[in-house]
Amino acid sequence: MKEELSAEIAELRRIHSGLTGIEERTRETVVSGELPFEASHEGLVTITESFDIELIIPEAYPAELPWVRETGNRIDCNYRHVFQCGRLCLAVPVEERRIFTRQPSLLGFVNRLVVPYLYGYCYWKEFGEHPFGEQSHGAEGITDYYVERLELNNDLAALAVIASLLEYGYRGHHRCPCGSGKIVRMCHGAALRELHEHHTPETLGVDFRAVLEHVLSKDGVEGLSRAPALNGQVRRLLEAKQVGGRPRRRPGGIGGGFGHRSVRASAASEGAPLARLV
Repeated sequence: MKEELSAEIAELRRIHSGLTGIEERTRETVVSGELPFEASHEGLVTITESFDIELIIPEAYPAELPWVRETGNRIDCNYRHVFQCGRLCLAVPVEERRIFTRQPSLLGFVNRLVVPYLYGYCYWKEFGEHPFGEQSHGAEGITDYYVERLELNNDLAALAVIASLLEYGYRGHHRCPCGSGKIVRMCHGAALRELHEHHTPETLGVDFRAVLEHVLSKDGVEGLSRAPALNGQVRRLLEAKQVGGRPRRRPGGIGGGFGHRSVRASAASEGAPLARLV
């Protein structure tokens, strides 16, 4: 095990002392055990609970983020934010990365992604609704993420944003792909820069294909042909095979997950810090 990973696991276990198991496998390390927590959301109830989990840390971490499985059979089998393999659908992948970079460690991953997910599940189980929204799975969920996060007018605008990032990267002097007519730095500049920083060409390619798939399923080729500039860009990207490759995925594929609003959480162990998910 690499020294850096060993140090992060030690930090994680110092705060979440119930995570007692460590297993080194061929291409991953698994930390497992009990995760007690106390968490709340603005104006909503405080929930104190505990779940048994496995945190699967890939060999490529932190370039590739961990994934999580709940092992105590506490989560309802009909709950839509769990994949068939048991992996918890914490968020759209680029949102996972955005949140992770705010505290880029295993402790940050657990406090900012896993605990809020478990809080959201417990709240849903008790009250029948999610405390901070949710998104669909697959191509629809990825498209909705871009539309909602960037406050875009429609799915075609989401496709245009991803196509622009994939072909050009961040270009502050270009026309904003949202269709406003403004240049990027005077429009969606900050948001597009952040997306650019948290994506790789491979993950952008995956999202591009997902949003394109969703657009075509809703509007068909005719819908895309009504935006000739975007149609031409899509063809260029496909012909250049810039989106031909796909990164190695974690079990379960791509998904939606919760919305992302402020959740305050602390481990049910002495000295645990507050974790904030924004």
